[in-house]
Amino acid sequence: MGEQECETCGAEGEVFVYALPGIPMSVGNCRNCLRANAYPLSVAKANTECIGGLENAAEWWKDSITFVPGKGYTPIKVALG
Repeated sequence: MGEQECETCGAEGEVFVYALPGIPMSVGNCRNCLRANAYPLSVAKANTECIGGLENAAEWWKDSITFVPGKGYTPIKVALG
């Protein structure tokens, strides 16, 4: 734990580093993004591109949550659709 900027929503404060489900990387998220199990938008975009777009993505990935500035927590299929 430490005082930093959340990699998903940008909030400053306490950050928790943990592995992302389905992706071999870790991020530092605030408590709210940790509870939402939210992926950073840049990670959601990059991983979706790597799997060939939303049309090739598994349903669990499409339903996963990302954070969109100005909109808040949003399913990946909505954020990138």
